[in-house]
Amino acid sequence: MAGRTTIEWVPHPELSAAHAAYVVATRTQCNDRKTEQLLVQPVTEVNNRLFASGVDVSQFWKQYLLQIMSNVSMENACGIALLSAGENEMQVEQTTKAIVNRLRDARLAFLSRYPKLSEQLELRARPLKERWETVGPGLLNQVGKQIWRDSPPDEWWTPHVTALMVQPMRGGDGGYDAASSRLWLEAMLTDVQPGVPEVLRVAWLVTSMAIDSYARETSNDLRLMLPWSLVSVPLVLNAGRELELVRAEKLPVSEAMELWHFGDAEIADTLSHWWINQTDSTEPMPARLKQLDEMLPPRASRLSAEDAI
Repeated sequence: MAGRTTIEWVPHPELSAAHAAYVVATRTQCNDRKTEQLLVQPVTEVNNRLFASGVDVSQFWKQYLLQIMSNVSMENACGIALLSAGENEMQVEQTTKAIVNRLRDARLAFLSRYPKLSEQLELRARPLKERWETVGPGLLNQVGKQIWRDSPPDEWWTPHVTALMVQPMRGGDGGYDAASSRLWLEAMLTDVQPGVPEVLRVAWLVTSMAIDSYARETSNDLRLMLPWSLVSVPLVLNAGRELELVRAEKLPVSEAMELWHFGDAEIADTLSHWWINQTDSTEPMPARLKQLDEMLPPRASRLSAEDAI
């Protein structure tokens, strides 16, 4: 089965600014200290206002990033994110005005640091784009064969995906929105870990998008959503091995999950054991996923994996 996904690579300065604010606001590891110092004051003021309003701060930033990813204006994105985070409808307009002013300050500070960001992102994305065009279809083909052998469902792969390229803040990061067929990536010039090249992150996000759409449409057991998402990691790594992009004897599941900011060490260890145990299984994938679900830690400790993208 050939992967029929085409990717349009789009530099996105606005999402870059929003992503940088998100990283600083959520106190996520940041490799760009100068940018972090520029943004910390306005972003902290945003968080203080969110705390004062009693909303879910984490949910606000996740939804705000999603809205900017969908090219929603900053003001509208802020309003939508506030409602999603639990703000009272009567207070949304007033809170939005206060927060947008600080978000604009953060945006201006970020863009002043990278005045030619669009052109820079275009150049930074070129090596990854060229590598994807060389090995991407083969990776998706191998992933599809592992799941479906020779009988894939119709329209399994998203036919057209927009990849939004953003300025690196974490030394490699990315996410997706299956509903809009969009993914975003930090535009890394080189592989952080040669054993897990960045092109595999692209394949993982495209695969995750396909799995997300399929599982939500077909699965009557919502518990399988998490196993479906987790299995995307060894599927992509094993496809990479077939194309000699992964050369380690044992699939680097833990390394990939850490690099892709997905799940934790306990989940990675469980997933690795499951993958090895099911290698020779002839059971259909849903049956194997139920076995994975039974092996996973208690659900309370798995939330990080569910919320990773």
